[in-house]
Amino acid sequence: MINERQRLQLATKCSYRKIQRLFLWSLVASLAAAAASLYGAAQYHGASFRDDLLTTALVTLALAMIPLGVIVFLALRRIVRSDPPPSTDNGDASPAQQRLDQQQRVWRHLRELHQQNVPEPRFLAAVLESLKALLGTPRISIWFFDDAGQTLTCRCSLPASPIDDRLERQKLNHYFDTLHRMPYVAANHAFEDTRLGGLEDYLDKHGIAALLDVGIFVGGELRGVLCCGDSQPRDWQPDEINTVMGVSGLLSQFAESLRRREIEDDLDQQIHFDTITGLPNLRGLTRAIDRQGAALSAYHLVVVRIGGLRQVNQQFGQEAGNQTLGEVASALRKRLMPQRRAPRLARLPGNYLAILLPGDSPDAWLLQRLEETLTALTETPWLSADHPCQLHFLAGVAHYPRDGHSLDEVLQAAELALKQTRQQDQRLLLEYMPELSEWAAQRLRIEQELRTALAQQQFRIVLQPQFTDQGTLYGAELLLRWQHPERGLLAPGYFIGDAERCNLMRPIGDWVLDQAASLLSGPLADTDLTLSVNVSIQQLADSAFAARIEGVVASNGFAPQRLVLEIVESLLATPELAATLQQLRQLGVQLAIDDFGTGYSSLRYLQEFPLNEIKLDKTFIDPLQHSDDAPLARSIIALAQTMKLRLVAEGIETESQLIFLRRHGVSRLQGYYLARPEAPEAFLARLKRLAEEA
Repeated sequence: MINERQRLQLATKCSYRKIQRLFLWSLVASLAAAAASLYGAAQYHGASFRDDLLTTALVTLALAMIPLGVIVFLALRRIVRSDPPPSTDNGDASPAQQRLDQQQRVWRHLRELHQQNVPEPRFLAAVLESLKALLGTPRISIWFFDDAGQTLTCRCSLPASPIDDRLERQKLNHYFDTLHRMPYVAANHAFEDTRLGGLEDYLDKHGIAALLDVGIFVGGELRGVLCCGDSQPRDWQPDEINTVMGVSGLLSQFAESLRRREIEDDLDQQIHFDTITGLPNLRGLTRAIDRQGAALSAYHLVVVRIGGLRQVNQQFGQEAGNQTLGEVASALRKRLMPQRRAPRLARLPGNYLAILLPGDSPDAWLLQRLEETLTALTETPWLSADHPCQLHFLAGVAHYPRDGHSLDEVLQAAELALKQTRQQDQRLLLEYMPELSEWAAQRLRIEQELRTALAQQQFRIVLQPQFTDQGTLYGAELLLRWQHPERGLLAPGYFIGDAERCNLMRPIGDWVLDQAASLLSGPLADTDLTLSVNVSIQQLADSAFAARIEGVVASNGFAPQRLVLEIVESLLATPELAATLQQLRQLGVQLAIDDFGTGYSSLRYLQEFPLNEIKLDKTFIDPLQHSDDAPLARSIIALAQTMKLRLVAEGIETESQLIFLRRHGVSRLQGYYLARPEAPEAFLARLKRLAEEA
C-alpha cells in the first residue's frame, strides 16, 4: 500500500514531467511562428530586407518567445495549485505520515534493544508498550510454545491478567494451521470468525471482540504468537498488520538469539559448574580467580576429603549421596562466613571439595577455625534423623603465592598436605610444608619401583603351612614378598599400602592367583591340599573378577574348592560386593574372612554372605602369653561353632596358645610355632619328607 509521503513524492515527479512537455511544445510553436514571420517579411520587402536578415530574425525570435514565457508561467501556476509540494514541517504532516514516522521510530528503538542483547523481560515489555502506543489497542500479549511444542504459554501481557495462561495445541489445530498459511489472523469480529474455533472461552474471559494475531517463527517453525486484541470490533488496517508483522519478525530474531544464548549458557554451566551441587568445578574456580585478577593477591586453598560418602551412595542410593553432599557444602559455607572474608566453594572430582579463602599468610586463626569446623562436621549426623550416617572430614591447606605461583601449583600443594593428613591420626587438617614435596617425591619413587618390580618379576611367594589339631598338613597360605634389588626381601607391610594407593593391587593380585593355580595344577595336583590367597578390594571391585577366577580354574584344571579366597572383614560392609561373592561361591571356590574380630562389620553379615571359614586373628590369643585364658577368643570360637563355620587360628607362637586352642575345639592352626613361611621349594620338600615318613 502507498503511504502519504510516497504519494506526495509521486505527485511532485508528475508535475515536473508536465512542465517539461509544455515547455517543449511551446518552444516548437514559437520557432514555427518565427519562421513563418521571416518568410512572409522576405516576400514582402524583397532584396533589401534580405540584406538585414540577421537583425530582422533576432527581433522576430524575441517577439516569438514572449508567448512561450506566458504559456510556461500559466502552466506552473496551475500545477502548483493542483499538487502542492510536500511540507518539511512535521507539525503540518498528515495523520498517515505521522503514523509512519512513529512506526519507524518504534522499529528503530526495538531494533537497538535487540542488538544490545537486553534481558528477555525488558525486551518483551518494550514490545508491548510500543505496540500499545502504535495501535491504541488495550490488550497485547506474547505467547511461546514449550520445548515439546504442544502448550502455548503467555509470557507477558498488557494487562497482566493472562500471564501464565496456557492453550493446548491439540484443541486449536485449525487456528495454528491458519497461522502457518497466512502467517497472521486478522479477525474484525472475533466471535464470528471460524478460524478461532476453540478460543471462545479465552475470548470471553478477557472480553476480546477483535483480534490480530501474528505468528513468531524461528527457522520456519512456529514458536509463538504475538496477539493484539480490542474490546470492540474494529477493522485492522493494512499498515497496522504490516507493523505487527514487522515486530513479530523482531521477536523471531530475538527468540532465536535468546535460544542461542540459552544453549551457550547451558554449555558454560556444564563446563564450569558441578551438576550435583551447583558449585563451580575446577575450571569455574580458575575462571573466578582470573576474573578477580590483582584484587585477589593472596588466598588460602583448602582441599577437603569427605570420607564415608561412598557408603551413603551404596546404602541409601545416589540421590541420597547427592543430597548429603549439598548439605555438606551448605554447612561449610555457613561455618566459614566471618565478616572479614567471603569463602568460595568448588567441587573437585570424587568426594572432594575445595575452599578458597582470601587472606595473607600465615593465619593461625584460619587454621584453628578450619579444624574446628571439620571436627564439628565429623560429629554431625547426616542425611536424616531416621537414617543418620557419619562422615569423616580431612583437609589440607596451601597458600598463594607462598606455596605456588598458580592455582595448579597451590592445589597440588594442598593435596600433598591432605595425603599427609590421611597418613596420621592426630590431626584433621595439615598445612603444606616444603618437606611434603620430598615426601611426595619419595612416594613417586616407590610407585615407579613397584611398577618396575611387576614388570621385572621381582615379587616372590612364600607358603605358610596350615595344620589340623592332630598335626596333619592340610594346606598353606600364600604370602607375598618383594625381592627389592637394594633393600632385600620385603614383607607386605612395607609396600602393600603403596601398591593400593597406586592401584597396582589388581595386577599384583592376579600374579599371586596365577602362582597358586600353577601349584595346584602342578606339584600339588595329586594332593588334596588347599591354598589360601588374600584378595584386595581393588580385585573384588572389578566386575570381571569372578570371570577371572572361573578362567583360572578352568584353564588349570584343579578342583575349585581347593582354592580359598581370603577377604578382610571390613569388606563385608560393602553391599555391591555381595553379587561378586555369590558368583564366586557358585564357582565352587571357598571364601574366608581374614583377621575376624578386628574390623567393624556386623555379625549379621556372617549369615548374609556365603562364607566357609573365619580366621581368628592373633591379637585374640596374644593374652595367653601372660594368662591362661582368652575370653574374646573363646567367644569367637563359640560363634564359629554355632554357625557351623570352619575356624582357623593364625599367629600361634607358643605352646600354651596351641594347648588352649586344641582344648576349645579349634581344628585348623597356623603360626610360627608350627611352621614359618617357606619358599615353594621348601614346602614341596616338606611334602616329600612327610610322604616318605608315611
